[in-house]
Amino acid sequence: MDNALGPNEYRQSPQDIAAEQAVLGAIFFDVNSASAMAAAQAILEPNDFYRQAHQTIFKAMSQLVDEQRPIDMLTLQDKLNSMQQLENVGGMAYLSELSESTASAANLRHYADIVHEKSVLRRMIETLTHTMTIAYNGSEDSENLLEELGRQLDNLAENRGDDSLRQIKEVLREFQSNLDNAAENDNDVVGLATGYPDLDHLTHGFREDQMIVIGARPAVGKTAFVLNVAKNAAKSEKVPVVVFSLEMGAVDLVTRLVAAEGAIDANHLTTGQMTSNDWQSLTLAMQSLANMKIYLDDTPGIRINQISAKLRKLEKDLLSDMTEEQRDANPHPLGMVIIDYLGLIESTNTESRQQAVSEISRSIKKLAKELHTPILALAQLSRGVEQRQDKRPILSDLRESGSIEQDADIVAFLYREDYYRDEGEDDQGNGNDEETAVPIEVILEKNRAGARGTARLMFNKPTFKFSPMVPGYRQDDAPAGGHADVSSGAGW
Repeated sequence: MDNALGPNEYRQSPQDIAAEQAVLGAIFFDVNSASAMAAAQAILEPNDFYRQAHQTIFKAMSQLVDEQRPIDMLTLQDKLNSMQQLENVGGMAYLSELSESTASAANLRHYADIVHEKSVLRRMIETLTHTMTIAYNGSEDSENLLEELGRQLDNLAENRGDDSLRQIKEVLREFQSNLDNAAENDNDVVGLATGYPDLDHLTHGFREDQMIVIGARPAVGKTAFVLNVAKNAAKSEKVPVVVFSLEMGAVDLVTRLVAAEGAIDANHLTTGQMTSNDWQSLTLAMQSLANMKIYLDDTPGIRINQISAKLRKLEKDLLSDMTEEQRDANPHPLGMVIIDYLGLIESTNTESRQQAVSEISRSIKKLAKELHTPILALAQLSRGVEQRQDKRPILSDLRESGSIEQDADIVAFLYREDYYRDEGEDDQGNGNDEETAVPIEVILEKNRAGARGTARLMFNKPTFKFSPMVPGYRQDDAPAGGHADVSSGAGW
């Protein structure tokens, strides 16, 4: 591969010495040097300056502020002398030059932004150059190298030096706007509706930035449940929904989606033994699903950084298809993301599986906030639940890591009484009974923005379809553990 530069050519590192001098001069110029220093420190750190002398002067200024001393020629001279750095920065002559700068303190933020921008570009070059060196050496496999490069670039993007502090007056305006929008609604759903009123009554809908964990024992129906939620959101809310399936292939997922949308026995779809009604329902179901913005990814062993990269690319593609007005109104168009399931995501953390899952869990929460979209992550439960008389899951049943509970905004568990009722269960947990439609509980054990409680739905096992509880369906009293039966209005 030809080099972009000839052997005698040299590219200068990104820098703006004048802007660096302007930052230091503006701090000198401001009557309230401590205030000016605070404004600069909100954006810059010493290493953001290209010149070593400027890094040292900025450090000395910072120490003066920490000591509650003013910043002027005498105090700065004294501080640099104590650091044995006065001559290294150019002596009193250079300090005098900086103090006589015509830089305006009012433009300090502008100067600081320029300095920080050049610093980010230098760090990006260093990161890419280091990665290129390793790639040429062949000492790391490409997958690990790409993951590390993505992590380092993400860190650069996160630490852009922006002043993220917001005055409460600004936040109150956003709060008032949200309240006004909620007051105009006819119901209490302010987020993304799941299509199940009892559940929406508890959660008020799934909202942007939320990490929602859905846990259950194998074959209870958690994949079918989130696929129903995905389908409902894409159909009713008309939002893009992304499903990452690490366990099932895309065709298997579509089989379940078609079965649920068309109320068709999934066995008929698998074997091809379709009735005339099945064929009619199939046509309508496929037409309906084709109009939904559902995206599927069945990459096995995918890593969290790959999920992140794919979602960012999709968001960019969706934004490019929108008008400017649409982008202004909805700068984060992803409606919902589903990961099935959390425990299968690969990690480079080899210390322990618990630490790996903790790292993945934190990354999912961070990604939800970055994309401003709810992320539903499925989780397996430990076998401990099988040993209890009351087999309804609790938070301690989450497998592998307590950080999942800590990071999640909502933790919900699925529980089916018929799953445990018969001793002779098959490998799908269906038991020997002939029930096709059974009640299933969605138990909210953690709900950061609402009430804990239990929503009850009906689950049609042959079609993998979840529906609101049939009116008049008789059940026993509320389950043990203090969970409210939201359908009866309790628990508020």
